[in-house]
Amino acid sequence: MAGNSADLILYNAQIITFDEEHRQAELVAVKDDKILAVTNISDLDLLTGPNTRLIDCQGMTVIPGFNDAHCHPIGQAITLLHIDCSPLSVRSIMDIKSIIRQRAQETPHGKWLRAAQYNEIRLTEKRNPTRWDLDEAAPDHPVILVHYSAGTCVLNSRALQLVGITRKTPDSAGGRINRDPVTQEPDGIIFGMNAKVQKGIPPVDAEELEKGIRLASQQYLACGITSLQDTGWNNSLNHWQSYKRYKRKDGLLPNRISMLIGSAGLEDITNNGLSMGSGDNQLRIGGVKIALDESTGQPHPPQEAINYHALKAHLAGFQLAFHVHDQYNLRAALGALDLVLRESPRPLHRHRLEHCMVCTPDLLAPMAKHRPMVVTQPSFLHYGGEDFMKTVPHEQLHYLFPISSYYRTGLQVAFSSDSPMMPSNPLIGIYTAVSRKELHGQVLAPEEGISPSNALRMYTLGGAYASFEEGIKGSITPGKLADLVILSSNPNQVEVEELKDIKVMMTIINGKVVWER
Repeated sequence: MAGNSADLILYNAQIITFDEEHRQAELVAVKDDKILAVTNISDLDLLTGPNTRLIDCQGMTVIPGFNDAHCHPIGQAITLLHIDCSPLSVRSIMDIKSIIRQRAQETPHGKWLRAAQYNEIRLTEKRNPTRWDLDEAAPDHPVILVHYSAGTCVLNSRALQLVGITRKTPDSAGGRINRDPVTQEPDGIIFGMNAKVQKGIPPVDAEELEKGIRLASQQYLACGITSLQDTGWNNSLNHWQSYKRYKRKDGLLPNRISMLIGSAGLEDITNNGLSMGSGDNQLRIGGVKIALDESTGQPHPPQEAINYHALKAHLAGFQLAFHVHDQYNLRAALGALDLVLRESPRPLHRHRLEHCMVCTPDLLAPMAKHRPMVVTQPSFLHYGGEDFMKTVPHEQLHYLFPISSYYRTGLQVAFSSDSPMMPSNPLIGIYTAVSRKELHGQVLAPEEGISPSNALRMYTLGGAYASFEEGIKGSITPGKLADLVILSSNPNQVEVEELKDIKVMMTIINGKVVWER
């Protein structure tokens, strides 16, 4: 233990360290931006100086900061600027029209209205809105309404005109324009054609985007999330430079960022002298996202193309992060892993499988062969369980998010939210990983439930491991970064149903309180 006094001490706490040498502790002391000591209340006087800030946790629980290992912070920022049409805000198409109509009345004619997060399965009408629904709400504004999955959107008539979609516009590879069966006129519902749609929509201006980033950052901090891993498939050198600008603005983005690179942006990154791990502990470059289904619009891209991009990134020294949303893409990712590790063996590769939401037992052995990281989102099961039960064949429901199977197979697992696709709250993810309950209480594959301790580890130390940063964060260990969260209750001691109700009371980054309830 260091002899000098601490800048900050959290005491009278139940401290969950995830550090084998300091399992039991009541006090954590911080000096500058690092953890100074993890010890017992008897050392309080020894560590306290004239300028030490003391925080009595009153028996509450201190954990390492949450690490959201797969999310889209800029997408979250933009979504927060949109009209909220999530199931928490609307129950019907009538509600959607009402909320858009209200925004239209406050917005100059001709200016774009952006709405997001609707889920047709959760609407009373059980259908997607159409252009005509949106026309009724805002006839004088172009409107885009984005599905919660981000793969589908609805445009009103003005928006269709500005984007250039008419009856004669062909479908794209992997995309489809929904049409009236009689007239063949587009009904405004567009599947998988984001690239074409976004080209016709002006970007959010810089001032508005910064407002959204500030809102998103505060939302993450309120959830206890101190580290974010941006896994955008189109992340590029421009995105990296933008993040550097945001980080220079005091208080705009205090969360630590690890930015993965889209496979198309790899060459620009390496040509500018950047590599895996470039940057510092506030902003660094992570692996390469292999997501040809997203970048090309083909749900099942050819194996050869996946192999090409995977090998290129692997040979450049990068960690790979495969976008794996179904069994086809899981098999393709495992095939690519087999190829790259045969061509250029790398024992400590930590290549990643993102989402990996469906895995049948026959694929666990091939996964164990190369031991990739699984970066998954248990909260999908909570918020989307009703959708899964309606769309996934009954016999496959037992293979949804088989987290216990991954763990028992010896795979490292990290948790995440995929925000803005799902809400950011890690405690909902932890609750779902333990209980396996969807929003209405239905239990899905209870045998795949894990302990609260393991779930908490996967949302903290697991995330740090996924980005090769477990040496500096992810556990409460002397010498590591002082990123800490105070919880209202101990996840290891409450009833399962109480996990989702635990509150974040305070969030600390670099030893500084950045959010408190």
